[in-house]
Amino acid sequence: MREKIRSLVESSLFERFILIVILLNTIDLGLETSPYLIEHYGLALEVANIVFIAIYLVEMLLKLYAWRGAYFKNGWNIFDFCIVLVSLMPTAGVFSGVRIVRILRVLRTLRALRLVSGIKQLRKIVQAVISSLPGIGWTGVLMLLVYYVYAIIGIHLFREAAPELFGGFPESFVTLFSLTTMEGWQDTVFPFTEANPWNWLYFLTFLVISSFILLNLVVGIVVDNIDEMSRIDAAEAQKQSPHSELLSEMQSLREQMDKVQGLLEKVKDSES
Repeated sequence: MREKIRSLVESSLFERFILIVILLNTIDLGLETSPYLIEHYGLALEVANIVFIAIYLVEMLLKLYAWRGAYFKNGWNIFDFCIVLVSLMPTAGVFSGVRIVRILRVLRTLRALRLVSGIKQLRKIVQAVISSLPGIGWTGVLMLLVYYVYAIIGIHLFREAAPELFGGFPESFVTLFSLTTMEGWQDTVFPFTEANPWNWLYFLTFLVISSFILLNLVVGIVVDNIDEMSRIDAAEAQKQSPHSELLSEMQSLREQMDKVQGLLEKVKDSES
């Protein structure tokens, strides 16, 4: 019995069904934000919501029965498990006025994030971001150091001229962060550069380091991890291919033929 259920939950048809349910549930969560739809179709939306939760619960129970403890060895299964538990929290009746339950009701919208666990490509991106966290963390440390140095310089240069922007560390950090985002940087920079053209050196070097180098370094780290995971997935898919052994044997045979051909050429050269 367990083997049949395992075959069911691991089948592509079952995965597609769950993905369709997740998509419909995501649409339902968006429809529930419309006062007009709630007023006219509130009962239907609530029934659909209960059906979606029931399907998630059945899916979780089937996987728990099929995989037992191995179910919790997969991080995505733990993610789905937590979402289902939050969805089962009571949000009606005598508990509807409790603040914590209202928060749980809001957290139910996290079911839309099941799209991440249901689509392989999205899982790959999230896993790449998670694996990039150490590199991003050290890049963040370097960025904080750059902020710290430029904040000190900015306080010494512009405290008297613009105390609201460089009056202290909090103001300086906020100003430098807004410059990093490149949002309205002209309004911040031009008054200083008009007063003294040499101030361009301060702002230009900071923008180049923070916006063009460090932020692109973060993007590069994530892209590199995505590329690495794509290569790993391609290698695993090739190993799982039914023709992988035949292909490897053909590759080995081709290498041996190349060696024999090289030896024959050497013999011909020596005879000539």
